[in-house]
Amino acid sequence: MSIKSRNLSDIIVSPNATICNSVETINKNGVRGIFVCDEDRELLGVVMDSDIRRAILSNFDLNASVKTIMKVTPFFIDSDLPLSKRKELLIKSNKMLAPIVDVQKRVIDFIYLVDVLEELLEKQNVLGADGEDNGILPPGKVLVIGGAGYIGLVLVDKLHRMGYKVRILDLLLYGKGFLRNFQNDNIEFIRGDCREEETIRLALEGVDAVVHLGEIVGDPACSVNKDFTIETNYVATHKIAEQCVKHNINRFVFASSCSVYGQNDNEIDENSETNPVSLYARCKIESEKAILSCIYNHFCPTILRLATVHGMSQRQRFDLVVNFLTIKALAEKKIQVFGGSQWRPFIHIDDVCHGIIAVLHSESKKVGNQIFNLGDSRENYQLARVGEIIKSHVSGVELEILEDKVDERSYRVSFEKIKQNLGFSAEYNISDSVKSFVNAYQEENQFRDYKDQEYHNVLSFKVE
Repeated sequence: MSIKSRNLSDIIVSPNATICNSVETINKNGVRGIFVCDEDRELLGVVMDSDIRRAILSNFDLNASVKTIMKVTPFFIDSDLPLSKRKELLIKSNKMLAPIVDVQKRVIDFIYLVDVLEELLEKQNVLGADGEDNGILPPGKVLVIGGAGYIGLVLVDKLHRMGYKVRILDLLLYGKGFLRNFQNDNIEFIRGDCREEETIRLALEGVDAVVHLGEIVGDPACSVNKDFTIETNYVATHKIAEQCVKHNINRFVFASSCSVYGQNDNEIDENSETNPVSLYARCKIESEKAILSCIYNHFCPTILRLATVHGMSQRQRFDLVVNFLTIKALAEKKIQVFGGSQWRPFIHIDDVCHGIIAVLHSESKKVGNQIFNLGDSRENYQLARVGEIIKSHVSGVELEILEDKVDERSYRVSFEKIKQNLGFSAEYNISDSVKSFVNAYQEENQFRDYKDQEYHNVLSFKVE
C-alpha cells in the first residue's frame, strides 16, 4: 500500500500520451512524476517533472510522444519486498518516486519519497506541532554553492565576519586565485561540480542552510554551450533542492534574476507575468518551478530575483552594465549606450548579500516558499541615466547615446514586497559603485587590464 492515499491510475499514462498531456497529469497527481505503461500496466518508462522541464528548455515539441523523453531503464522496486525494505531502497536510490512492480513487471503500486521522509520526521519530532520550523537561523554552517564567484566571495566574507562557518562548493570555472584571502579554519572549500549527486551529498553534510549561486551567469556565457547551461543552471538546481529535502536542510536561498521579466512596459512585481527572452532567464524560471515543487513540511526555500548587480568583488566582473561602462569611461574617456530608454533595476553587490542574510535571519513563516524581487524601487533607471551618472563622476568623458538597441529588454520592478515583509532597503546606489571604481583605478592603479578574460564570464568560460 502507498503511505498516503493516492490513486495509482492518476500516475500512469499510455505511451501514446504527449509531453503536454504528461505535464497536465503531473500537475494533478501531486507526486512530480508519471509511469508510462502499456494496456496491461507493464512498465515501459518513468518521466519526472525534471525531465519535462529539461525538454522544454531544449525546445522539444510538446506534442511529441512522452516516449521521447522517458527513462527506459527506470529504477523500480519488487512487489515481494515488505514496506520497510521498500522505504529503505527508495531512500538509498536518490529517487523521488518508484513504481512497485510484480514478476510480470506490471505496476501495482508506488512509493513516494516525500511521504517516507515526512513519516520519519514525525517520528523524530523534528517538526513543531504545526509542522513548521519557525525559528530564525542562528550562526551555524552555511553552504554557499558558487562561493568563489562574483557575489559568492563577498557573501562568504560577510557570513564569516558574522560568526558563521562557511563551506564553499565551486568548480572554479573562472580560476582559483580569488580564494587566496580565505585561508581560515571556519571557511571550508570543496572543489566540485554541483551537477554531480555525490558531490552535492558530500557538500550538504552537516550544514544548516544552503545559498545557491552556482550557475553560468549572463546571456552570452549561457549561449556558449546550451546543453551545459541547461545541465548546470536547471538540472543541477533541481538535484540540489531534492538533496536538501533528503538531508532535512530546510533553509534554501536561490539566486534568480529579474531578467525573467524580459520585456514589460509596466511596473512589475512578483505576481506579474514572466517573459523570458534568453536561455539564462528560461533556466531561472524552470529552476524556480522545480524548487517550489519541493514544498514539503520541513523545506523552506526562498527565491530572490536579483536586480542587475554592480560593485566591486574579489572576483571582479566587467561584463555587467554599470561596471563595464564605468571602466570604459575611466580607460577610454568615452562610453556608448545603445537605446537608452530601456528600464533596468540595479543593486549593489553588498546589498545583494545583505538581502540574502536578511532571509537567513527571518522567520521561516515569512520567507518560506516565497519569491522576492531583491532590490530597491529607487534604483530603477533608464540606461541613458546610468550613463549620465557615470559621466558625472568621471571627468572628461564623452557619452554617446545610440539609437540601436542591442538589448531590447526593459523592465521596471517593484521591490515593495521585500521592503514590507523583511524591512529591506538598499544602502548603496550606482554612484557608490562608480566612486569605488574611480578610486581603485586612479588612486590604486587597479584594473588596467580590465579586458582580460578573468573579468568577463563569456571570455573565461570553458567546459571542463
